[in-house]
Amino acid sequence: MGFPKTTDEMKAAGYVFEDESFCKACGASIERMSTPRGKKLPIDLTTRGSDTAVPHWSTCPNADDFRKG
Repeated sequence: MGFPKTTDEMKAAGYVFEDESFCKACGASIERMSTPRGKKLPIDLTTRGSDTAVPHWSTCPNADDFRKG
């Protein structure tokens, strides 16, 4: 199974909304979700109206600052 494409698919797969916040690196509005395995996942808030789930790390210009290496 791939990454859920909509927020409805996320909920059905066990993802849980935590809160709304801002990215510490770029300042974008994000939703924080918990994955079924308990990991934190930032989702772009601007996609909420279209119901499309886009992980913020795929759009953040500073995503490399948070990658473990």
